Amino acid sequence: MSGQRGRGGSGDRGRGGSPYRGRGRGGKDDGPAGRPPPGPSGQQLPFHGGPPRGRGDGPRGGYGGGQRGGYGQRGGRGGAPGVVDAGPLPGIYQENATVPQPDPSIKIAEDALVELTRGKYIDGFPGRRGFGTKGRHIILRTNYFKINTPYDSTPAADIPPKGLFKYDVSTTQDVSKKPRQRLMRHILETLPFFQGKTWATDLSGIIITTDKADLGPANVWEGEMMIPPRNEETDVSQGQVPDFVQAARARNTVNVRIALAREYTMYEIMDYLKDPNVRPMSEDHENIIQLLNIIICKEPKMKGNVVNVGNNKFYPFGDNPMKTAYPLGAGLEALRGFYTSVRPAINRLLLNVNVSSGAFYTPVPLIQLIYDAGMRDNLGAAEEFIRGLSVKAEYTKDGKVTMTKFKTIAGFARELDPPTFRVKRFGNANDVNFKYYDRSLPNAPERQTTVAQYFLRERGITLEKPTAPVLNVGTAKDPQYIPMEICTVLPGQPHRRFLEGEQTSSMIRFAARRPNQNAVSIAGTPTDPGTGLKLFGLAGAGNAQLATVKKFGFSVDTEMLTVPGRILPIPRVDYSGKSVTPSGGSWNLSQQRFHVPGSIGNWKVLVIDTERRTALQDQPAEGRTPDDLIAELARTLGRYGIKAGRREATQRIRLAELNFGNRTQNDAMIRQAFQNADAQGVRMMMVVLPVVDKWLYARIKYYGDVKFGIHSINAVGQKLQKANGEAIFMGNLALKFNIKGGGVSHRVPNTLSGPLDNSTMLMGIDVTHPSPGSSEGAPSIAAVVASVDESLFQWPGSVRTQTGRKEMVDFLEDMVLERLDTWRKRHNKLPTKIVLYRDGVSEPQYKDVLNLELPSFEGAFAKRYGEKRNWPRMAIIVVGKRHHTRFYPTKAEDGDRSFNPQPGTVVDRGIAGRVLAEFWLQAHQGLQGTARPAHYVVIKDDIEFKADDLERITHHLCYLFNRATKAVSICPPAYYADLLCERGRAYLYTMLAENRGGARFDPQQAEWTQGVHPRLKDSTWYI
Repeated sequence: MSGQRGRGGSGDRGRGGSPYRGRGRGGKDDGPAGRPPPGPSGQQLPFHGGPPRGRGDGPRGGYGGGQRGGYGQRGGRGGAPGVVDAGPLPGIYQENATVPQPDPSIKIAEDALVELTRGKYIDGFPGRRGFGTKGRHIILRTNYFKINTPYDSTPAADIPPKGLFKYDVSTTQDVSKKPRQRLMRHILETLPFFQGKTWATDLSGIIITTDKADLGPANVWEGEMMIPPRNEETDVSQGQVPDFVQAARARNTVNVRIALAREYTMYEIMDYLKDPNVRPMSEDHENIIQLLNIIICKEPKMKGNVVNVGNNKFYPFGDNPMKTAYPLGAGLEALRGFYTSVRPAINRLLLNVNVSSGAFYTPVPLIQLIYDAGMRDNLGAAEEFIRGLSVKAEYTKDGKVTMTKFKTIAGFARELDPPTFRVKRFGNANDVNFKYYDRSLPNAPERQTTVAQYFLRERGITLEKPTAPVLNVGTAKDPQYIPMEICTVLPGQPHRRFLEGEQTSSMIRFAARRPNQNAVSIAGTPTDPGTGLKLFGLAGAGNAQLATVKKFGFSVDTEMLTVPGRILPIPRVDYSGKSVTPSGGSWNLSQQRFHVPGSIGNWKVLVIDTERRTALQDQPAEGRTPDDLIAELARTLGRYGIKAGRREATQRIRLAELNFGNRTQNDAMIRQAFQNADAQGVRMMMVVLPVVDKWLYARIKYYGDVKFGIHSINAVGQKLQKANGEAIFMGNLALKFNIKGGGVSHRVPNTLSGPLDNSTMLMGIDVTHPSPGSSEGAPSIAAVVASVDESLFQWPGSVRTQTGRKEMVDFLEDMVLERLDTWRKRHNKLPTKIVLYRDGVSEPQYKDVLNLELPSFEGAFAKRYGEKRNWPRMAIIVVGKRHHTRFYPTKAEDGDRSFNPQPGTVVDRGIAGRVLAEFWLQAHQGLQGTARPAHYVVIKDDIEFKADDLERITHHLCYLFNRATKAVSICPPAYYADLLCERGRAYLYTMLAENRGGARFDPQQAEWTQGVHPRLKDSTWYI
């Protein structure tokens, strides 16, 4: 899956650290912050001076507005603030408080339930076979809170039972999201049968009450309702409601149907969770969980200045006193919010609350936003940046606002608009022509005018920036034009595209907070409740829950839950003739020789300069000269045991500046460099870059991996030439040379021990999807990787495009066959066991993996193994990394130097579900912020893993990531699949990351759709 993404939380540094991603957990880009290159349009904002504040409105068959005062030049972009957070000092959360012991009755219930689930399948899934016991036992806090009901083992005395009546609201017409939200509010505010009721709603199509509403004898109400306007004010100068307003009201009248679905009670879900017998969760149980989520989210959803993004994430903004913001630069800011979700556990309901950080557009005048984003010289990029934004358009006349409208930007005026309008692409107010009728004259003839003329004639306004592009705030079929001058960006609008390099760095500074800082934000202290609990109305002045959840028949504890955990033993790491015991999840590569040195064949160094940047300085102020540096690299490879062929003479090329206009000539030079290397028989090329540039990285990988079959390893010259840390940097490069040369840098003994053995093949699968802004029809990219030896260090893979935004893998049978054939080529036999770590699927998709992907494995098994009795035994473990579970040590000795749990901390009790075997493993050391454990769920298990065995194997795997000397946050099979997906994205970089509303993706014309050069396909080329 693709990703922050600035992905919140910390983890192994370098996750997504390739220059291409620019959004992972790795280092930041070099060079200037991410100002996009000029787009294909070659257009610029044709006005100068500071971004103006505007006036007036544009035509929609004819209406306008007045003027608004301007403002001066904006200030410089400046640097990132030094202080992000003034929270508590780093430490152990609530270290001096008494630590509540985990509820002993839960352990008793868990152990009893295992006796019923072991060896059984429940709703198609294998039951849990047991819990882990290995390691040092500890107690952890977790960001879960117990939900109390009248039906608990110890009932909550102050909560009377309540019914939960669910109503489904539908309309015969299609109504988009924001108008539907206004309609739902209007229903609850005006329809008499909801008056005086305790209610909650998702503002989409569900209403909940605690007393039954009288909808009529059939429990159904139907009628016409008008969707309220978005706080728009009619133009006071008109004196009467104009025709177009009346027409809008008619369009906004819809037929509404409200039907009682059924009454639920908390008893139903608690009876299931406490049932001593094993049964799958029913649809009714899932519906109750949904209703509880709606109820808990009512407080932030219904209040102003809180924006709901995605599933249950809420961000205070504007003048909300809970708002926390941080500038990201280039027109964006970060907001801190909170996520919440009701989770069913054994014998109880739990509420998961976590801190969340998101990128949002800054609420400034629209022209200023484009200036701040550095896009005044690139209209194609600017259009893509603002498309879909909601703006406030203020019409002013004689210094007074006469009308305020709220509009959504469809884009700039374009030549594709209907023939009623005469428009060229990015047309300005002087260029855009349209026809309209003068409303002041009866039977007036149709007139042709420009937007600028319209404002002058109808409103007496002379636009200050008539050469600025005109906005279309209608649709492609029914355009409505207004000038940018009058528009201000509304606050609380999420930015859903990738962040640029410096923005990613700023987001990490904002989001990467110490564990106790996040815990205080969520839960607070006994004397000062956390912002998270207060946002959802669960804490605050007095008994806050009386006004929120208690009205619906339940309450929520305000102290974090404690759960039992264990710290697993750290595995030994073996090199050639030496062993290392990691400390803090990492170890030193110095003075080691690789366990099995690779062979890289003939190799060379390519140095890429640009007109303004030199990759390697001939006479550096520090560090080695280029020749000495390259010679030292060759010596380093030899010290680690790598076998190298002939090193060809270093080649140096000089590209034009790395902007869009120079790409054709730069691309030709890169291709020629690889063509020359191929003619020399080069099989490994070290490429020294002047800066980190995503397009440059993508083209190097495309030509090396796909066209010429030459392994490439990139490094930025400025970092390579630093004297400080040279040995570490060279060692990391040697790791990559060794991997691509087929070597094994280190091994972790006993990883493939009972119930696994050397005939076991491990696999990883992931799918990454096109980001917002990708070409229309852009594909998803699927990757399958698999081990080929008992050292688990080489992982060849299959990668290809597939149907966009489809999570289940197309052509999976072919990809599995490729992996089986590669294994057989190495071993002259097929594996007898297969363990698949499947990345990127959500809980509702577990069954899809079994129903849609498992048959592809079975089809491949039938072709390669024949009869079913010869098939390999298989296990499938889903890997989750985008969940919201966090753990906090309760003692200093149980935490690391960043006050996260120690590496190797595992939890499989206290918060797990009733049936599936699952555990949370934090194998790595959190370098910054609050560490996020990986979540592992077993959905198929022919191998019959014991909990201790699977946890040990997964933990050991995290020490086998082949380009690092530390444990990583998710096990390598899933990690490699993710990296391979990202490499596929690089091959289609311009279509997936830079499209500016251009051509639709055509697989017949695309440079790449699957696979790599035959010389590389059996290697781990993508590391």
